[in-house]
Amino acid sequence: VGLEHVKHRVLTYAQLKSPQGWPDKRPPARELELHLTGNMQRYMWSFDGKKFSEVDGPIRFFKNERLRLILVNDTMMDHPIHLHGMWMELENGHGDLRPRKHTIIVKPGERLSALITADAFGDWAFHCHLMYHMEAGMFRVVSVA
Repeated sequence: VGLEHVKHRVLTYAQLKSPQGWPDKRPPARELELHLTGNMQRYMWSFDGKKFSEVDGPIRFFKNERLRLILVNDTMMDHPIHLHGMWMELENGHGDLRPRKHTIIVKPGERLSALITADAFGDWAFHCHLMYHMEAGMFRVVSVA
């Protein structure tokens, strides 16, 4: 919005397309919805209303599981969400040619989804890539077992 008449090209996630499909064509076996939450006045950032220091344990994925991760941004800021160790296939309307990303920017009020194949055993960082948001609590561990 507001960039229709600029001389340079502006790309959106809807325009991204993988040149070749991801080899895992299975549908997701389950969905996991996470809300990006925070309070700008109190400078608190979290997933599902809980800072990292308040959670009971990791987010659990199962080895070689296929799942859909739904991210809902309930804040008024962009959050570049980064998953270490695995690709997220952004569901943007291109079917099997979904773009693969390690970091997905979730705009204010946006809801988006990505498919994940949990093919990397172990514990992985999952966080907002704005380091001060991560430090303030928007961090979790994904455990693939």
